[in-house]
Amino acid sequence: MRPPFHPLFCALFVTLFLTACGPSNNIHLLNPKPSATTVLPAPGAHTISVVRFADKRAGGQTIGVRRDGSAFTTQDDTVGWVSKALADEIAKSGLAVSYAQNFEQARRGNPDFIVIGNLTQASLKEKSATSMETAFNAAYTLANRQKKLINNASASACQSRTGLPTNSAAEGLLRATMMDLVKEMAQKIVATTGVR
Repeated sequence: MRPPFHPLFCALFVTLFLTACGPSNNIHLLNPKPSATTVLPAPGAHTISVVRFADKRAGGQTIGVRRDGSAFTTQDDTVGWVSKALADEIAKSGLAVSYAQNFEQARRGNPDFIVIGNLTQASLKEKSATSMETAFNAAYTLANRQKKLINNASASACQSRTGLPTNSAAEGLLRATMMDLVKEMAQKIVATTGVR
């Protein structure tokens, strides 16, 4: 006769399974998926330079926290990841976009507009064995060639997801939330420059 399947063993097995499948502490920042179509700048399009944002987050390479209190970290360049994604998103509007490591490099290119900004939050939180949430915040300034302030704004994005907490799920959630953030900023920037 087969011994009965004890509910305690079942619960222990599920707990061990979820723990083993959870995301590791080291997170890779996935680049945005390439666009199906390439948008070339229109003749006479405004030029705009996106300067690498300043990192105003607390925690350096820490990108979040696990349920056990340990940190999610990344070896990737979080600020560069967000800044380049913003430049790529703006380019989809037909503006002639360049990316600069600092303000002086951007100014030497004499663009019509310059975007500078601060990344203030980029975080992943493991809320339970099957749920995670992400949050991004940034502030940016758009100025014209005469250094006149055109727009000063902030943007934020957050998402949560339930399911098997794997590394790919965590990394996909971070990428999706980051793209929500840069799309919001890009839409505001493009609208301010007068591109339709």
